Amino acid sequence: MTGKTNDETDGVTPHKVPKSNLWPKVFKLNSKSLSTFFPTNRTSFITDATELSKKRAIISIAVRKGLLVFFSVHGVVSWALLALSLVGGASRRKRLGNGAKNAWRSLILKILKSSSTVRLATWLGLYSSFWTISYSFLRKNKGRLSHWSPFIAGTLSGVSLLAQSKADRKELAPNILIRGLYSIFMYRPLFPFKHSDMLLFALSNAQMAIAFLLYPSTLPKWYFNWIARVGQMNVRYVDLNRRLDRSLLLPDVPILVSHRRLIHKEACPRTWNNELRIQRWLSQPDPKNRRSATCALNHPQHDGCLAYNTHMIISTFVKMSPTYAILHLVPAVIFRLKVLFQSPMRFFLSLAKKTAASAMFLATFVSIVQNCFCLPSIAYEKYGIVVRGSLFYGTLGFLTGLSLLWEEPKRRGELALYCAPKALYSLWEVLKARNMVKSFPFGDVIVGCLGSGMLMHCFVNGPEKMPALARGMISQLVDPHTPGRIKKDKSNRKE
Repeated sequence: MTGKTNDETDGVTPHKVPKSNLWPKVFKLNSKSLSTFFPTNRTSFITDATELSKKRAIISIAVRKGLLVFFSVHGVVSWALLALSLVGGASRRKRLGNGAKNAWRSLILKILKSSSTVRLATWLGLYSSFWTISYSFLRKNKGRLSHWSPFIAGTLSGVSLLAQSKADRKELAPNILIRGLYSIFMYRPLFPFKHSDMLLFALSNAQMAIAFLLYPSTLPKWYFNWIARVGQMNVRYVDLNRRLDRSLLLPDVPILVSHRRLIHKEACPRTWNNELRIQRWLSQPDPKNRRSATCALNHPQHDGCLAYNTHMIISTFVKMSPTYAILHLVPAVIFRLKVLFQSPMRFFLSLAKKTAASAMFLATFVSIVQNCFCLPSIAYEKYGIVVRGSLFYGTLGFLTGLSLLWEEPKRRGELALYCAPKALYSLWEVLKARNMVKSFPFGDVIVGCLGSGMLMHCFVNGPEKMPALARGMISQLVDPHTPGRIKKDKSNRKE
């Protein structure tokens, strides 16, 4: 045995792959092997109904699609919840020792039997079935309303929202309506406006700033707490500021008594200059005439508002960078794996740029919001001007739309659509509290049906104008399928 390869013994020089070209070749090899398991073309799991399908066949297809969507959604959500529980409960499993098996068994059963997961899967499964039946039957009866068939079928499918609880319907209905309106205006714009997503984001945050600072009960509790945590705002300070603005403090109870914990504990330690500002305010004949709390309670360890805003920008950027890095990394690895193998430097530079842009977006947003407390303090302490009310807070909330300039244009629409439903719900609650509007039975379902009708009208007639996320989700609901993997010709893409 000489230890030589067959090529060497035959007098042929063996082919060596340069290290620089190794990863692309490995990637191509993996791509070829994957193509044998995943079809290149889009493949539907269930044959879709057509105009020529018989009524019984349409109903059969609708039932099968509904069941497939139900079990798919239930399975995906359950596995996601289980994965999060496994990651979050690793340390708890070590503490339980021998009892860990029983604990995990009960956890798995709890997740599988979760009523919220079942309601979500039922809603989407019924939506798929209702759409298949209504749209197929409407297509069979061609007439003057044939163009409106998607809208009518989508509206009827929205009735499936009844499968959700009333509390969930109140949050889901505005989301569906806003996405429907957004899709309609993208499909049939009233007039061309380049920065419509920024305008929607700014208007939404104008209302949410008013809601957060003056009417917190009109926002979901979890969202109120999230804003306070990300903005690093003391909830008791925000509450004091709100009560002063709306004259809600009891006239016979001094502020030192009603908010003793904030002044003597949570706003400590503080600088000597901030201590003087607080004592100067509280020593007035009636401190409640100020109509806003001094910002010294909001940043007790920073004398200057400008220095504090600079500190907030830096700290928010550092704090949120890891979170945004993960949010950008996961989809990048899934959809741009080839770029990672071929040019890792370009991949990570792009990731770093997107992470920095998103972190600066939120840092700028938080800095603008902090001025809701600092500007009234400066105006009152230096010039004796009282600044308060919805107009002021709404204006600063509107200015937060400028922070969206940091983000990529393709992300601005999704961020606007995330904020708009919450703003709409808050506005409705404020108007209802003032008796300017009245609620009616199943109003949330009606709102959801209208939004669903608009979404489906755009999905059938102009899917390319819809946001990619909404289009992809609806596509899987109405026709469950394996995603196609045919790449579009670069020459036909619009830059």
